[in-house]
Amino acid sequence: MGKRSGVPHTDEELAALSLEELQTELQRSRMRLSIPQSTKMSKQWHKRIHWLESAIAKRV
Repeated sequence: MGKRSGVPHTDEELAALSLEELQTELQRSRMRLSIPQSTKMSKQWHKRIHWLESAIAKRV
């Protein structure tokens, strides 16, 4: 999982996103998880999804 511009990679960047942007990023991450890939990449996407879900839960 490489770094893309405009995609949050730190808690500070995540905090700057609106709730709608967080949900969009969560959907994108779930879609990426559904694409066949290595076990290592799958684990990274699972971690990212968990991170995004916990950020959304804190805001609601």
